[in-house]
Amino acid sequence: MKKNRLYFGMLILMLVAVIIWAFYNMLNVGKQETSYRVSVVVENSNSDRWTSLRQGLEQAARDYNISLSLVSTGSFSTAMEEMDVVKKQVTNGANGIILQMNTDHAGQELEDLSGQTAVLLLETDVDPEGVYALVAPDNEEMGAALAQAVQSDFGDGLAGKRVGILACSQSQRSMQQRYTGVSQGLRESGAVVEWSLEGKAESIKDAFYTLEQDKPVDILIALGNDETEMMVDFFAGDELGWRLDRCSLYGVGSSEKNVYYLDKGWIQTLVVPNEFNMGYQSMEAIAKQLIYHMDTTRSSKVNYLVVDREHLYDADIQKVLFPIVQ
Repeated sequence: MKKNRLYFGMLILMLVAVIIWAFYNMLNVGKQETSYRVSVVVENSNSDRWTSLRQGLEQAARDYNISLSLVSTGSFSTAMEEMDVVKKQVTNGANGIILQMNTDHAGQELEDLSGQTAVLLLETDVDPEGVYALVAPDNEEMGAALAQAVQSDFGDGLAGKRVGILACSQSQRSMQQRYTGVSQGLRESGAVVEWSLEGKAESIKDAFYTLEQDKPVDILIALGNDETEMMVDFFAGDELGWRLDRCSLYGVGSSEKNVYYLDKGWIQTLVVPNEFNMGYQSMEAIAKQLIYHMDTTRSSKVNYLVVDREHLYDADIQKVLFPIVQ
């Protein structure tokens, strides 16, 4: 009887071992020992606004044994300028491209590129149309969150307040969505959108200064990281005293500079995309395309935080703003 039990126990152990071995092989179907190289192309890649994104990319690259190349770039004047950088990466042997595009005018070039290498779109303005995977925050929700922050601060006192919106480029889908979220959120509050200004931060400074002389506002809403930084630079100029006394600034941003000025009280609220997660999810998705040949069109959304000065040092917020990479 004891021998029978022993044989039965050994048989069970063997069956468990076979099941574990089969499961391990299933997980590794299609996996190759090849070392893949993935290039990441974003605008102004050396800006500290990409610090958390870069940490997320690097963490996922380590986890999936991917060779990461974060391409050094400045500001792109045209879509073709950006695509030239991308094509050079492909020519130099990149197996995958993670790409932030600020225009929808390079659709054909992007389509041609996807036939040569794996492509994933990051916080982009190209419509993926079920062809490319996209990792991005919900921009309309972010705009609505800014409007909600303004309403929470002003309450019934928001009626009649004049609002100026720095909307970046409205040719960018993400900015259109953020603007829609803000404008719809403020529509029933009684606030008056006095003006909206479009264009990259470096090109609209003079126009903004002129507008502020002619049509001063009580509330400024900046829909991009660079535009929010431009506003704190403006506050830091000769107009510092009277601007801070009578104008409240709300913005989207994740750079150290914007976080510093939130802490300083110059920014009332920041909406911060979780860029560590955006970087990690992007690299993880393209690694799975390359290693496991998984679905190349599955998009994912990235969460965001609404951060004010009072809660800036909460543990969950600090974890997103300053992630500790393992």
